Amino acid sequence: MEGRRWAEGVDCQPDDIVIVLGIGLGYHIKALARKLTSGKIIAIEPHEELIASCSNYWVFKDLITKNKVIILSSEQSSKNFLAGLVDPFHLEKVKIAEYHPLRYYFSREFIDILREINNSLSHLFVSANTVLYFSRTWTQNFFANLDKILTAVPADLFKDVFLNRPGIIVSAGPSLNKNIHLLKKAKGKAVIIVVGTALRPVTAIDVKPDIAVSLDGSEANYRHFQELSISGFPLLFDAIIYPQILREHQGPLIASVFYDTFSRWLINSGLQVPGQISIGPSVANMAFDFALKLGLDPIIFIGQDLAFSDGHTHARGTVYEKNKPTDDKANLLEIDGFDGGKVLTSRSLHSMLLYLETQIALTANGRNIINATEGGAKIARTRAMTLNEAINLYCKDKFDPEEKIQAICSSYNPPGLDAMGKLAQKIKEEIGVLEKTSKIARSGLRLANNLELLLRAKEPLQHKINKLLKRLDAVDKELKNLSAGLLPVDMAFQPVWFYLNKGAFDKEAEDQYTEGIRLAKKTQFLYHGLIESINIVKESMLQAAKNIDRGSE
Repeated sequence: MEGRRWAEGVDCQPDDIVIVLGIGLGYHIKALARKLTSGKIIAIEPHEELIASCSNYWVFKDLITKNKVIILSSEQSSKNFLAGLVDPFHLEKVKIAEYHPLRYYFSREFIDILREINNSLSHLFVSANTVLYFSRTWTQNFFANLDKILTAVPADLFKDVFLNRPGIIVSAGPSLNKNIHLLKKAKGKAVIIVVGTALRPVTAIDVKPDIAVSLDGSEANYRHFQELSISGFPLLFDAIIYPQILREHQGPLIASVFYDTFSRWLINSGLQVPGQISIGPSVANMAFDFALKLGLDPIIFIGQDLAFSDGHTHARGTVYEKNKPTDDKANLLEIDGFDGGKVLTSRSLHSMLLYLETQIALTANGRNIINATEGGAKIARTRAMTLNEAINLYCKDKFDPEEKIQAICSSYNPPGLDAMGKLAQKIKEEIGVLEKTSKIARSGLRLANNLELLLRAKEPLQHKINKLLKRLDAVDKELKNLSAGLLPVDMAFQPVWFYLNKGAFDKEAEDQYTEGIRLAKKTQFLYHGLIESINIVKESMLQAAKNIDRGSE
């Protein structure tokens, strides 16, 4: 009875995701589940002893099986725990409900969990906006890089090739100045993984990376690779990387495709996805995920400040060495530092710190994660020590990472000329579908414009309006029949889709004609966005087909 009363008081819609703090005996959760026809419940329990027996509760065992209820402990709900559970484009669907009888006993735990929920939602919001901002650029980059993606060595081939060997991830934080010279001591005794931003200072001391990692799709990323003193090192890249980097790189290429839209397009084209290395908000997240795939243990971070050390944002020798921290106090946070004191960081760097801590918590699986940055932020679930201590403790045995990596790269056979030729032909056929779709959408846009003019007339002619509405319905049906061929524009269309689904055109109208004008404008926005997205992607696909044809000649 009490659980039912509580559920009735929860303000939610049938398709919402409700985060419930406190499981108890579960009766309130079962009652709430009845209100959620297509939504789900994420239940967080501060009492750890209850978690083990939750799956056997007859009260909601069936709900767990159907994935309508997801149960997490307080530990599992730390940091960015909502990633993968919540659609970042529909954060308004997330509701939080506290089971008050339990809050009385676990008030401190509930406060901590609420803080982590806010952190997680904040990170998802930033991530969603990043995707919206770069969606078209990333689509253009993917098709520009397609021939390189197909001929590069798949990242999946490197699984456990350095099992239980030490690895060092080199980032470009200002504390790198303190210990970068020690990389020479570690060379040949650890796999040295260098993020793109840190390539200049590392190669300047004549250390050749065993693997470099890059993913940024902006032109600014290219500056890290220009006129390097050392070349020939392998480069792990994500499909969205700035294309010129791949065109000019002198060394093996290792490919990963993180975003599902691009992976699905490859599969639909009869191709294999080369691997899916998690990217996160920083290139260091991609480097860490690849280090895990390699089987490295321990994994040692250096230059991973995630804070402003010694009044700088980046290490000497980087493109950003002259950058200074912001003086905007509203954007600054004071957090725990590497050495036990306090350090200043920005909100964006703090978001990266939270993501990295979550990534370590969820994926390290008992491996030794060492923070040898010797400055910057304290990173939870890492062991802090100097780089010299880490090298002396873990990097004792000599081995040759370069030889093993080169062997994998040289033995890989990319798709043959026949497969590449067929792909080029398939791309041209898809372009034909996009052109047909664009033509239909242009027709629909003209009809929607005419509909608005009719509705704004002093005396709207209903029979003409009805005729236009009928023709618009026919356009919609034609577009739906072609929707399977629109996967190439899926990501580029994200900003349009997001704007429409955020209710920009959903204001309640005063009368039927005002309502008609609202719908006409919504239709105009939809068709215009579709046409624009197709035009952007079509040009990229044409170039991709030319690149592939050129390579198969």
